[in-house]
Amino acid sequence: MLGQPLHPMPTPSVRRYDTVKAISRSSRLVAALAATTGLLLTGCSTGAGQPNAAAIIGDKVISVAEVQRRIDGGLAAQDPTYLRLQAQNKLDLAGRGLLSVLIRLELLERLAQREGVQVDNSAVDSVIASFGGSLPENAFPAYDEQVLRERIRGDMLASEIGKKYANRTSVSFDLVVTDSREDAVAKAKQMAKGPAAAAQLVKDELAKKRQAGKNADFAFSRASSAIAASPIFATGANTVVAFPLPDESGQMEQTTPTSQWLVAYVHKRDTSTTTPPNPQAGQAGASAQAKLNGALGRGMASLLREEIGMQVNPRYGTWDLTNAQLVPSALEQATLQLKATTPRS
Repeated sequence: MLGQPLHPMPTPSVRRYDTVKAISRSSRLVAALAATTGLLLTGCSTGAGQPNAAAIIGDKVISVAEVQRRIDGGLAAQDPTYLRLQAQNKLDLAGRGLLSVLIRLELLERLAQREGVQVDNSAVDSVIASFGGSLPENAFPAYDEQVLRERIRGDMLASEIGKKYANRTSVSFDLVVTDSREDAVAKAKQMAKGPAAAAQLVKDELAKKRQAGKNADFAFSRASSAIAASPIFATGANTVVAFPLPDESGQMEQTTPTSQWLVAYVHKRDTSTTTPPNPQAGQAGASAQAKLNGALGRGMASLLREEIGMQVNPRYGTWDLTNAQLVPSALEQATLQLKATTPRS
């Protein structure tokens, strides 16, 4: 089936998309994605012949014991917090959060090695030093320095990978916009029947004067911030993707009554053609662009997940492409991806 940056960025109101062109217009960066959440587990199997595995990424096994040991160590060092979390039965938040960080980092390390991208440990040290010896206020209590270092390194790798592909990534797709998750799911299933079904849905929506488009071409380097940070660029060819568009606060919330969803049939994802940068991109600033590059890098890591294979113990939840993190269940995924039926040649 996008982790969150360490510090939130403000975004403008993004509510209505009257035309396909409106989606591509430049806007500020989407606000930082929701905080990582989690679930602890003891002694369960992934169902793939690996008992006591929290996650399997390719040939890498992250054990339940390792997750448990690190959560216990991180929280026990902050005894009052640990006891309070125990009393509130919220230790589950730490487990899923930590596993999300470890999965993201493993995927990004593999992708970085493949792409020849490096991040020096000294650069990570500099970021940690900028905190002045204390964790950021929005860091979960279980984030000791080791977890924080892994999280920062993952963010930096994602940004560097995305930077490499920022001017080389584009997608071509058919799309419709709808007002609810339920309708988005229904339309995604209809599109997944194949390109002809997707084209017919677009035609029907246009006939009803609804927002839709055919053969839309978007280059990452020229897309609006909202679309650049979305899962559309982490979706392969012949795949349908549905995700919420930012609401008034800039958040990609799937449960708000006013949320809109974009449903797209991706015909092609290209990383070989260089596209010129958005002439307004410099106005966003280097920090904002780095975060957009990070979203692209995490999306590419999720595509690698599909290539090398990844399984997560269901007791920890399921992977959500929107935030590149684990969520409690498929019902809480903000992104839906369906492999489409392709016509026989």
